[in-house]
Amino acid sequence: MSLENKARELSDCMHAIMAETHLNDKKLINIFSAFSPQEFHVLMTVGHAGNCIMSDIAARMQLSLSSITGIVDKLEAKKIVRRVRSGEDRRIVQVVLTDEGNKVYQTAREGHLEMVRNHLNALSPQEQDVFIALFRKIAATIKERK
Repeated sequence: MSLENKARELSDCMHAIMAETHLNDKKLINIFSAFSPQEFHVLMTVGHAGNCIMSDIAARMQLSLSSITGIVDKLEAKKIVRRVRSGEDRRIVQVVLTDEGNKVYQTAREGHLEMVRNHLNALSPQEQDVFIALFRKIAATIKERK
């Protein structure tokens, strides 16, 4: 099979996986209907990365800092996140999950992990190891190109 055909087949497979992941994320968003999709995404970004500064969240989500400020305002009003100013540079604002925010994050994370476990169950343990190793390699290549 040519590289072009392999790329097309992989693209089709990735599209199917991403569509399923998106459906699962929609289910999670429905579970957490108190949050807009953008609020949910910020919650997951902060939970995954740990403490984040506002500009990092904006860069990860490819939104303006003013948009992120509005989203964080709403999450802060819901007691999901709180802002912490840097002791070294008061201009730097970190966003951290509250205890309640961490509970919501852990529930959503477990839902996502359950979906991934279900996908991995289609593979033998050896295939799972190869699959993960290949994904790590691709992720490292993508990161290097940035």
